[in-house]
Amino acid sequence: MDYNWMMAVAILLPVVAAILVYILRQYHVRGIIVVVTAIALIINSILFLLKGSQTFTPANAQLWDTVVTVLDYLILLFYIYAGISLKNWLVLIFALTQIVPLAYFEFGMGGKAALEAINPTFVVDHLAIVMTLVISIVGSLICIWAIRYMYDHEHHNHIEKSRQPRFFFWLVLFLGAMNGLVFANNLIYLYFFWEVTTLVCFQLIAHDLNKEAVNNAARALWMNSIGGTGLILAMIYLFVKVGPDSLSVAKIISGGIAPALLLLPVALLCFTGMIKAAQMPFQTWLLGAMVAPTPVSALLHSSTMVKAGVYLVVRLAPAFAGTKLGIMVALVGAFTFMAASGLAISQTTGKRVLAYSTIANLGLIIACAGINTPLSISAAILLIIFHAVSKGLMFLCAGTIEHIVWSREIEDMEGLAAKAPMTTAITTIGVLSMFLPPFGMLLAKWLALEASFTIPLAGILFVIASAATIVFWAKWLGRLMQVLPKLGSKIESLSLSYTVPLWVLVLGIFGLGLGVGPVYEGLVKNAVANVIASGQALTTSATGIVVNGVTAVSSNPSFAVGSYPVWPLFVVFAVGILIPFIFVAVKPGELRPVYLCGEQVEGADADEWYSTADAKTKVQLGGFYFKGALSEAALNPWTYTLSIALLVILFGVVFLAIGGAI
Repeated sequence: MDYNWMMAVAILLPVVAAILVYILRQYHVRGIIVVVTAIALIINSILFLLKGSQTFTPANAQLWDTVVTVLDYLILLFYIYAGISLKNWLVLIFALTQIVPLAYFEFGMGGKAALEAINPTFVVDHLAIVMTLVISIVGSLICIWAIRYMYDHEHHNHIEKSRQPRFFFWLVLFLGAMNGLVFANNLIYLYFFWEVTTLVCFQLIAHDLNKEAVNNAARALWMNSIGGTGLILAMIYLFVKVGPDSLSVAKIISGGIAPALLLLPVALLCFTGMIKAAQMPFQTWLLGAMVAPTPVSALLHSSTMVKAGVYLVVRLAPAFAGTKLGIMVALVGAFTFMAASGLAISQTTGKRVLAYSTIANLGLIIACAGINTPLSISAAILLIIFHAVSKGLMFLCAGTIEHIVWSREIEDMEGLAAKAPMTTAITTIGVLSMFLPPFGMLLAKWLALEASFTIPLAGILFVIASAATIVFWAKWLGRLMQVLPKLGSKIESLSLSYTVPLWVLVLGIFGLGLGVGPVYEGLVKNAVANVIASGQALTTSATGIVVNGVTAVSSNPSFAVGSYPVWPLFVVFAVGILIPFIFVAVKPGELRPVYLCGEQVEGADADEWYSTADAKTKVQLGGFYFKGALSEAALNPWTYTLSIALLVILFGVVFLAIGGAI
């Protein structure tokens, strides 16, 4: 396929599809459009992988420059309107902090000249290809899954006038915006796509139009607008201090600009990425976004949009290599990894556990970018891939469970294994893939821990966070797998639009885990080289991955100290799963109905009992969530104080370096 067409499919096809799903409001027609668009994006992303690195400047570049400029101001004017109509002054204030300096930059300072000075407009290298594969494959599967979910969502909530056309307009449009964002070499184009993702985020969080949804959408808008302001200030600084051609991502990371001139704008850009990635103290916008329908959580707030933040920080890693700024970036990410993991333990709602886990893992990726060694960058890119697949699956499982039991509470998922065995099995795979060998997430976290020795404090935070991770996943898994004898019955009935994306992501988890060697050699190694070229951190062997520079304990390098032998680990994992089923079997005759000193309702299979005054009471077993020590009320005062202090120190280090004090 011609490269012009590939770029059009990646960025413009979702725009056309979004318009069509909004205009053509018939359910089945909308489903066909979404599925066809998804297939086209998946194939197109694979073609990008096969073609390799490319650069692209659109024909009629001046026309597209004008379109981008006009749309920038339309988006910002909408923010102002939203702030006024919602009477949310933070939305209004941070909309003004964007539109005023942007207008002055482009028209008062002649900043529009930068659009013509930067060539190429888009750069598709291997790091961008990693991102477009995540966006186009995981994102497309989530869009397909959403087709039936939104139908059930509206039916359950008794919505008479469907708002699905509007929902899918924003959902599909988002895929094109994200592809444009990761390809953009021009900071002005990057800013445009960045703001489109913020606008989409606002619209989708507010989709249900209840008070909580609208308020949380407004919070997401003003917090991300702070990041947009930081991006504009970085552009102005570069334009004034270096010149119009400095508004190029490629030039910023090439070493062609004096480090002293780069520190402040790079710090501002990293700050922008941290907000988009919901790093503390900005995590509340992502937590509030969990009120949105589950496809929004899966697509924007776990698998894809928040990855834009970590992508930007990883992309900029060469610009802060070897600086105190890099150390502070690592500590901000490591602290978020630890604090969010601890807070996840006290959560009783499945989606909030997933949200905190997402925030934590994004912090780990940012920490790896700050550590900035070949090993840590390898870990960061592997984490981006594996986390997108595993967490995308987990969110889809959470939404599927919600439509089975109509609750997001972990306690209400008790006994789900008997009621929905397939969904429970898939959810279990998703949970295990987040922290157990031989799945890819553990490999990536292990690499991150190996790399953290250069910043010991980050390593300590990594260890604490990793321990907390096992606790909150094990607690959820325990509730899923607990079954009360002879209580409940199978109620699982899922459409293909539910099951196909779930099983594809399950296959992706196993395929990426088993094939981590080829994935590293064919994709990740080249992406690491786009970020850091100081040496290869990993090599592959017949059975897995080996960290370079270790001493072999045998003639087989795959079993060297620091190796990750994938196939042997999968065998051990399979044996560990099968042994209980082979040697431990409960005979049906040994099971007895639960007796709770009362009369069961409607026979022995019921999970309800008559209690005082013949009131019906359900069987309930509660988990322990450490509400005192690890609750948000207990920890947030400390996490806010420390995270704000880290950001202050980050910018303090930058200003001292500029002043020559460091």
